[in-house]
Amino acid sequence: MSSANFDEIKKQLSGVVGIINPIFVGALLQLQDKLSEEDVEWAVGGKLGEALRVVQVEPDSIDVVTTERGANQILRAIQGANADNLTMQMQRLSRDALINENSYPVYMRSYSFAFSLGKVRVKVYGDVQLKVDNWEWGDKLEFTPEHVYVAGVKIGLVPLQLKFDIYNALGWVDRAEKIGQVLQRKHQPSS
Repeated sequence: MSSANFDEIKKQLSGVVGIINPIFVGALLQLQDKLSEEDVEWAVGGKLGEALRVVQVEPDSIDVVTTERGANQILRAIQGANADNLTMQMQRLSRDALINENSYPVYMRSYSFAFSLGKVRVKVYGDVQLKVDNWEWGDKLEFTPEHVYVAGVKIGLVPLQLKFDIYNALGWVDRAEKIGQVLQRKHQPSS
């Protein structure tokens, strides 16, 4: 199937079903297979987690959200995948918060590392915390994952409602609106 055909099919079905580029599906299933032997608590976050719930975004990586312990377990499970070292990292996010019409830098810290599964970059974040400007660090991100089935395999996701709340708090209205559309469809009665 050509890229143009894939894009057209995706556009036509976008409000009903999530169509994920097969390269991400394959890598996600490969990751699940590698982690199935471990008792790892993890969930897919980032744009891929949203796309798996039919939010109209284009993923560019697999972002895994877990705990510090989970990050260590994942690192052991993917031995041989040429992974970076697990370290506590702090990074400024590429987008600032917009609060009361003022712009503030947003920072994230976590126990992180990255590796590749084929052509897909996988980024692991353990014990994620966010901070705006010079304010205090927020609590570690804790949640009960939502689940979807990808090719018959159960995959945990960071809950859309949590992401919606975070995006709204940061003033990322465009991202919150995309998720809000999906949440609204979820709560509408079927006809």
